[in-house]
Amino acid sequence: MRILLTGGGTGGHVFPLLAVVQAVRRLAPESEFFWFGSRRLEWDIASRYGIDGSFMPFTFSYRRMNLASAFYYLRTAPVWLSGKPVFTACLSIDRFQPHIILASGGYVSFPALIAAKVRSIPTCLVETNAVPGRINRIFSPFARRVYCATERIAGALRSRAAPASVLVTGYPARSAGVSDPFAYLGIERNNLPLVLIVGGSSGAEFLNELMLRVAMTPGFADEFGGRVTIIHQWGRAPEEREIGRFILLPHYHAVSFDPVIPDFYPHANLFVGRAGASTIAELAQAKLPAVLVPYPHHADRQQYANASVLADAGCALIREEAELTPRSFIELLRELVLEQGAAKMRDGFGRIPTGGAEVIARDILRLGGIGS
Repeated sequence: MRILLTGGGTGGHVFPLLAVVQAVRRLAPESEFFWFGSRRLEWDIASRYGIDGSFMPFTFSYRRMNLASAFYYLRTAPVWLSGKPVFTACLSIDRFQPHIILASGGYVSFPALIAAKVRSIPTCLVETNAVPGRINRIFSPFARRVYCATERIAGALRSRAAPASVLVTGYPARSAGVSDPFAYLGIERNNLPLVLIVGGSSGAEFLNELMLRVAMTPGFADEFGGRVTIIHQWGRAPEEREIGRFILLPHYHAVSFDPVIPDFYPHANLFVGRAGASTIAELAQAKLPAVLVPYPHHADRQQYANASVLADAGCALIREEAELTPRSFIELLRELVLEQGAAKMRDGFGRIPTGGAEVIARDILRLGGIGS
């Protein structure tokens, strides 16, 4: 079976597709994949996992409407109006001849889904954000399947999609990329509690600056330096990681973005980071308690809705950026890690639906006439 994947720009669009790829490969190893995306995160992920692809030579991002964003949209409009993105997607479809197109949203899905209509290729959508994305909302009426991680997401899309097309699957989360992530990143393993500070695939400037200020707080090194291991993902740019190396703590490790970071989740005691949809899926799969700091600048506040899925189950605390000072963050670490408060949060994960990758993979193979 040949499946064309489309979606990207951020981990929230890339990693659900990768989770499905892994599940399909387990069930039907002869299946083939092709990725239509942008030259951002998915460019690296596709090559790393042996997936051929075609990538648009430009990027795009949604922005809140103001004068600056108006000029941005005016600059990018000619590219879209030229029809080149849709033409490029049609060429990819003609080259790969997919049986199904699987889309996770993001601007790069738009030309591929238009091309799918032009070429009469059935489409399936994956939605893991608690607030469904605009591309998936637009194309859900035309999709053969709309895979929703939770009933709440399904409820938001049922009024738009064909009645029988919506399927609640649970969160799709990718499986381990390496057996020993510590050895892979050259980090010495020990028996200390492990805290992961992760800003997502693009890093998080606020969390990076917060950790710098925390490390300089008098008494922090004495209280935590020999009692906690901290792995801090600074972002994709190597220079960001170099700044982190100014933090001189015995068991502190600054790392660049790497897809193996979720492989640390089963070994960790606490996660601190953003609340993208793929992060929620991976935390739920690993049953890792979290302090979630939603990205505050999305117009639809989607990360707040994502974070509430875990918070409502008692598996996470939500903190606004304005609430987190060095002192309040240190108090959280003391309560949740040194006093083991995070361990009590694990029980709620039984209320979070997981296993979505396997459900989606089996259904796609059925649609393609493989399996039952």
